[in-house]
Amino acid sequence: MAVAKIAKAEFYIHKSDVDGVLSALQNTGSYEVVPFSSDDESEGPVITHPDFSRVDFLLGETRFLLRFLEPHFVDPISGMARSMGEKEVFSLHQTRDLDSRTDIPALAEDIRKLERRLMEIRSESSQIDSTEILLLSLKNFPYPLELLSTGTEHVRGILGTIPAEQAEPWRRGAESLLGTMGEVYVAPGAEKEKERTVALFFDEAVSQKASELNARHSFNRIEIPPGLQSGVSDELALLGKRRIALAAEEKEILGKSAEAAALWVPTVRALSDYYSVLRDRYSALGSGNATDQVVMLRGWIPESALPEVQKALSAHDSSIELVLSEPGPDDNVPSFIVNPPWCLPFENLTRLYGAPKYGEIDPTPLLAPFFFIFFGMCLGDAGYGLIMIGFFVWFLRKFKRMPTSFRGFFNLFVLSGVSTVVVGALTGSWFGDLVDAFGIFSFLRPLKNSLIILNPMEDPMTFLGLSLALGVVQLLFGLGIAFYDALRKKNYMGAFADTGGWIVFLVGLLLWGGCAGGFLSTGTEPLAKTLTIAGAVILLATQGREKTGFLSKAVSGLLSLYGVTSYLGDVLSYSRLLALGLATSAVGVIINMLAGLAGDIPFIGWILALLLIIGGHIFSIAVNVLGAFVHSLRLQYVEFFSKFYTGGGRVFAPLTYKTSYVSIKKEPVE
Repeated sequence: MAVAKIAKAEFYIHKSDVDGVLSALQNTGSYEVVPFSSDDESEGPVITHPDFSRVDFLLGETRFLLRFLEPHFVDPISGMARSMGEKEVFSLHQTRDLDSRTDIPALAEDIRKLERRLMEIRSESSQIDSTEILLLSLKNFPYPLELLSTGTEHVRGILGTIPAEQAEPWRRGAESLLGTMGEVYVAPGAEKEKERTVALFFDEAVSQKASELNARHSFNRIEIPPGLQSGVSDELALLGKRRIALAAEEKEILGKSAEAAALWVPTVRALSDYYSVLRDRYSALGSGNATDQVVMLRGWIPESALPEVQKALSAHDSSIELVLSEPGPDDNVPSFIVNPPWCLPFENLTRLYGAPKYGEIDPTPLLAPFFFIFFGMCLGDAGYGLIMIGFFVWFLRKFKRMPTSFRGFFNLFVLSGVSTVVVGALTGSWFGDLVDAFGIFSFLRPLKNSLIILNPMEDPMTFLGLSLALGVVQLLFGLGIAFYDALRKKNYMGAFADTGGWIVFLVGLLLWGGCAGGFLSTGTEPLAKTLTIAGAVILLATQGREKTGFLSKAVSGLLSLYGVTSYLGDVLSYSRLLALGLATSAVGVIINMLAGLAGDIPFIGWILALLLIIGGHIFSIAVNVLGAFVHSLRLQYVEFFSKFYTGGGRVFAPLTYKTSYVSIKKEPVE
């Protein structure tokens, strides 16, 4: 039940063979490199791989290429399939060969030219849109736009808007100012318009007075682009032609982009992952230290992987030295979790909470049976369980190369479906009461009824008692694990005084309650009282041991007995097993009842009934599977883990092939 042992591994490598050693370590995927601390006495100059800059640059170029080309790429593999592990498989030799045959910088430069021109086209198209909006607002403007955009040698023109109520006073003021030395234009407008478009043409000599006039009437100037020279209609026609030309050029560029994407995206994806692998390798080298001739690496290797690592490095024996040692008390040792195959699907549940610390107990095999049972009790419908099994098995068969973490989750739901089928069969729930509600399924009733041992809808108290009993078992089991863990760490006071005292006290209370309720014979009562008193005495005597003074110790010990209410609350939390099981059954019954009522509608009743049954039960499955998962998990995290487990460990993160687009297979170690 403990996390696998890990050895501290220090490599001393001759510089001439660094690449080969790092490549072999990365291929095994069993060595985690740890940077040397800044206060380490053996610290020397940090070494940078001579190829790091090139690889980092090429990785940036491939990411640019994928950013631009992927939107134009028709991927033969769907995004779902790719995330499920359906990727092209390459060896490092193949990707290395691709690198030697592909000029990524030249390709990136060509694509950048396309991107720049595309951006220019879209920017100009946006400007055309803005200019068209402006010109359409001036469709009745009778003057050449040249007078507003550039003017002539002596004449200037300005265009703007003023509040509608200021239009007439502004006109009179402008005509009075200019006389025969200028011209005034006020665009016609609707009666309720708040602003009017106006223009003023004047000799440059009166420009100052024209500005003062405009300021008095809240004139808001509109800038006219310098390129506009002709009349409004002529300029609109020119803009339309230019828009057509730009659209044709954009279409041509997009076509070239699609051709480039079809030709280059698969190659660039493979190279991007190849450069990413190399950068990880070179970054690991940067985490080490170096002398003139030797590179030093420090890290962790699982003891179970040592033979594989040593075999992979056998070709480099003459240029390396490996020093193994036990982790020290101050070392931040990663957790390498190894579980038997039967509980691997439940490992993700532990990781969601937090990996165990090194040397701590891995709770995965301990929670697995409880989660399996609790999920089945929460969902509790055999029909829903069959649907779950069918769907997730189909998914597992369809995507056979999905990542281990995904496969674990899907296997978890397959097992949860099995549990649901078992509980549903034993409680008589098959899509609610579908078999009993519709006569067409009457031939299945004898078989269904023969499997029932308890119907929660008819006898909820028995099911509640079973739920609470399972809660008591799991809580005592958690305390038992804590007792074992304390003994394993030679914390005898924690084992016998803290955990042991509560176990004795709680067992005594349970037996005493069983006798009082008539569930146990009266002959058990003396044992129950003895255990209860013994447990209380242990807790009274030990729970205040950190206090000073007899009175403080006694009061703390007495107050610790109040903790029994916390255990009572934990046990009552398991009533959710009954609540969710009843909710699933009730929803199924309601769906079937509505379908039965809809079936009585003439002509279309059977169609409505079928839609209600299929749609209603699909909805019920989705909602209740989520509820069963969350609440079963909550019982593990809150009620069970709180008795013995804290998590907070760091997961073992070895140097390996981390890719996004393709799968790079490991080279066999001979």
